[in-house]
Amino acid sequence: MTHSPAEPTRVILFGLGALGGLVIDCLKTGYPLIRIVGAVDHAPNRAGRRMGDIYDGLGEASDVVVAATLRECLDGLDAPAHLLYHMTESTPSHIESQLIEALEAGLHVISASEAMFHPALRYPDFSLRLDAAARARDVSITGVGINPGFSFDSLPLLLGRVTSGVKRVTISRTIDVTGTGPGDIDHVGYGLWPKEFDEKIASGRIVGHMGMPESIAAIAERLNIDVDRVEERWTTTTADFPVDSGDATLGVLEPGRVIGISQEGMGVRGDETVISMSLVMFYQPELHGLEVADVIDIEGAHHVKASLKPAALSLFGAANTIVNATHDLLDAAPGLVNILDFSIAGVRRGGFHYAVDPKHPPRPGQVRLVPVPH
Repeated sequence: MTHSPAEPTRVILFGLGALGGLVIDCLKTGYPLIRIVGAVDHAPNRAGRRMGDIYDGLGEASDVVVAATLRECLDGLDAPAHLLYHMTESTPSHIESQLIEALEAGLHVISASEAMFHPALRYPDFSLRLDAAARARDVSITGVGINPGFSFDSLPLLLGRVTSGVKRVTISRTIDVTGTGPGDIDHVGYGLWPKEFDEKIASGRIVGHMGMPESIAAIAERLNIDVDRVEERWTTTTADFPVDSGDATLGVLEPGRVIGISQEGMGVRGDETVISMSLVMFYQPELHGLEVADVIDIEGAHHVKASLKPAALSLFGAANTIVNATHDLLDAAPGLVNILDFSIAGVRRGGFHYAVDPKHPPRPGQVRLVPVPH
């Protein structure tokens, strides 16, 4: 679908769960160059309803009716859409048909699936099929999020621009996962009994945070760090008091259930760990004396240390990364692309650029500006 930079990008929301709702909240803060024209969700409490009856403050998007399928959504549009925000599940086997259908319909696709950040690493055949489907329709597809997509890769690589000869990268992220939706609960393992968690990790039924090997590989590739393997390990924490998960599915967790998961990923060369990533995920972390923060340490010609306090919000942060990748994806080459190749600034949010006010020439100490439509 051809798109002119002068016209708003017409987007379809595929999945209106916890993340989909936050994407809507994000768009309501002011993105005049992005317009919601369609929505897809098969949940009985959403399908067939007006968006305005589910969400407040949507303006012209209020009359969009949520379709149960993408085909139904596309058939109901009064003009073609440009792009689809995909926010359903994470596992390639569960989402491939959804992504292929969107690509074959001529839609650019931004997916929130962790597996879509660097899928060629562990899912090469899946990646090739997506790339071929996108190229066949002259559209692009990518995956974005907070981690992977920001805290464990984009942000460290941005900081890495000011140094060279990088020998070691250490990243730690402690986050509050209160309110996490069912999709993440299912594959991360929150709320289980510790023995059940260990058994499901061993069997592959749950995987904890998805994407740490991909982030480690991306860091190593782009900073020229030799690694020969990625190792991961998980530890769980319980509480001797009830903990509110903030999710309607889990509710209040009884004492003894998993309320915290610490996951470590290590990029190893021989016997040496050269890339280290730690993700500490807790319900109500403040109850356990934890500080919510992203901390990055890059050892090179210039030793770079930086922290983000509080840490970038997981779900709302992911919603913003999706929206802010919109125009980068439209400008990308056809096929499967990576967010690490996108611009730093993201989408032009206000739909304008500034120029010097011709009525007030610059003078020492002051430059008067006027907005010009983009």
